[in-house]
Amino acid sequence: MATSNTSLRVTELDFSSIKTNLINYLQSQSTFSDYNFQGSGMSVLLDILAYNTYYNAFYLNMIANEAFLDTAQDRKNILSHAKLINYIPDSAHGAQSLLNIKVTPSNGENPNVNYIILDQYTRLVGADINGTNYPFATVNANTAYKDNGSFSFANVVIKQGEVITNQFVIDANNVTGRYQIPSANVDTDTMIVTVQESSSNTQTTQYFLAADLTEIQANSKVYFLEEDQDLNYTIYFGDNVLGQKPANGNIVQVTYLDTVGSVANGVQKYVFTDPIAGLFKNNVKITVTQGSYGGTDKENIENIRFRAPYYYTAQNRCVTINDYESIVTKDFPDIEAVSVWGGETNIPPVYGKVYLSLKTRGYYTLTALEKQNIKNALVTNRNVLTVVPEIVDPEYVFILVGGNVYYNPTLTTQPETYLLNEVKNSIFNYAENELYNFQSTFVLSKLQSYIENSDAAITASDITLYLQNRAVLTPGTIQSYTINFNTPIRKGDQYQKLYTYPQVTVPDVTGTSRQVFFEEVPASYTGIGSIGVINAGYGYSSTPTITITGDGTGATAEAVVVNGRIRSVNVTNAGINYTLAQVSITDSSGVEASLSITLSSNYGAIRSYYYQSNGQKVYVNNNAGTIDYLNGIITLTSLDLQKVALNPFYDENVLTVNVVPELTVITPLRNRLLAIDTNNAQAIQLNMVPQV
Repeated sequence: MATSNTSLRVTELDFSSIKTNLINYLQSQSTFSDYNFQGSGMSVLLDILAYNTYYNAFYLNMIANEAFLDTAQDRKNILSHAKLINYIPDSAHGAQSLLNIKVTPSNGENPNVNYIILDQYTRLVGADINGTNYPFATVNANTAYKDNGSFSFANVVIKQGEVITNQFVIDANNVTGRYQIPSANVDTDTMIVTVQESSSNTQTTQYFLAADLTEIQANSKVYFLEEDQDLNYTIYFGDNVLGQKPANGNIVQVTYLDTVGSVANGVQKYVFTDPIAGLFKNNVKITVTQGSYGGTDKENIENIRFRAPYYYTAQNRCVTINDYESIVTKDFPDIEAVSVWGGETNIPPVYGKVYLSLKTRGYYTLTALEKQNIKNALVTNRNVLTVVPEIVDPEYVFILVGGNVYYNPTLTTQPETYLLNEVKNSIFNYAENELYNFQSTFVLSKLQSYIENSDAAITASDITLYLQNRAVLTPGTIQSYTINFNTPIRKGDQYQKLYTYPQVTVPDVTGTSRQVFFEEVPASYTGIGSIGVINAGYGYSSTPTITITGDGTGATAEAVVVNGRIRSVNVTNAGINYTLAQVSITDSSGVEASLSITLSSNYGAIRSYYYQSNGQKVYVNNNAGTIDYLNGIITLTSLDLQKVALNPFYDENVLTVNVVPELTVITPLRNRLLAIDTNNAQAIQLNMVPQV
């Protein structure tokens, strides 16, 4: 009987390779050596065998993937892996807002009340700019005493969500001891868990979320929380060894906010639906101190996959940079990104401190109270002894996108406005995917690839970039302002150069108030930048004469002599039009001193101007500030500010400084954040250009 020299190959697992392997194997047998597998019923049987093998290989591969946190795709499996390393995925969190509330009782309401309490979970309704209503509730109870006939509550924190209470009876027949909360959108930060003795005994005891297993004792009133396989949250209690176990017949009450998450960010208008203190519903004035912010959706599987190992490694304490990043973003869900550096690497060094820069979900800055709360939480629960955390604000640098986008009209039936919206959406997608954290690198070519792939009709793009920094000015003062872009700035020309917006009011030389803009002085970088001392020399009994020669004009300098040696040289006039320059010393008394000269190609000047009614441009101050092109630093010098013009794009007293970056690849730097402001209508200014 003939034997085969061909064996089946099991390493090729796509369908066609499997079938080919089966055919080759059968053809190697003497029985089937001349058999036509393609034109017979045997081909169908081979298809079935190949499909069966392929299915098995595919499902085994899926099973293997689901066995590991790094490769699992099913949220239920990811939850199971995270639970093994004691990581509880973050729930959705309601947007919160800060209100000042004034209640003035009417004549028909109780005039003898001297104080009132705004109860916890008093309900409000908030409306966004589209008129959509969202339920809100007060987070804590607040007390106000009568003053001049009114009650005033300051800085009341409210949070988005519908107030819901569930009850569960402790039952010995519940073998698992777990109680599922029937809502997929629980804000777990707002959960209040109490245990009532029985239906006839209303005495209650509050239980708190277990935080540190090492501190839990047998009588600790704690509950445990996890996201279960139904993707809802489940609570359970201790076993009288780790935490106290409620007795049979006890009634568990769970009160929480059911939230819509990030959808309710940006709400600015509120109305109470519950009476305040159960008494007052009329004559209630609400002043919004801070519109709603910080609303987040349930933690997605990619965040769980990324954060869980770091959170486990941190072991509930902050030592390394990764510890701070994982714990801060887990404990404070409205923090989207963290940059951490040790005090020893700070400029200047400050030993014994660790610095954190925190990016929120939005562009607002943390209040002093929020910073202190985060610091206190770290020091009390997480921080290493003797290391003091300091929180610094991120330095936002916004990217303004302009230029032309070219498209072929024959490749689309959509109007130009549709294509423009598609391009804008692609830019926002780029910002969402590639920016918004402290490790992001901006790459112009990648931005253009997003733009050019936004629609099949887009053929090319010619993009111009500006970087925008926003300085908060103080009217009624004379002071200098430094705006740091932390990246090289391109020297301006007649088409693209530094500009500011909006106008600011300053006095001119006659004391007349003028509404001015600032701009870069053309060719202001052609003078002498500095003169350095290479050798101080000796024996100089008088101040030597410093002479500057070259292809420019007007440059002068003075030497500073101390104990017969030249300590420094001050440039008294930078001059203009220097591309080459030399410096010499004239003095017969001293010897051996030598100097070096640096052109001011790295520096420029800023001037202020306004337009007369006839359109003529009038300059107010030709030395209003300086530009450090290499380091990206703008300085407005001794600005005598009277007022900043109101405008619909930016906050009050904000001056935007806009420059052209020298580089098209901008790398990350400590606490600098690159962003495209989706709320700013001036962020994207593109022209759609048809090409036939």
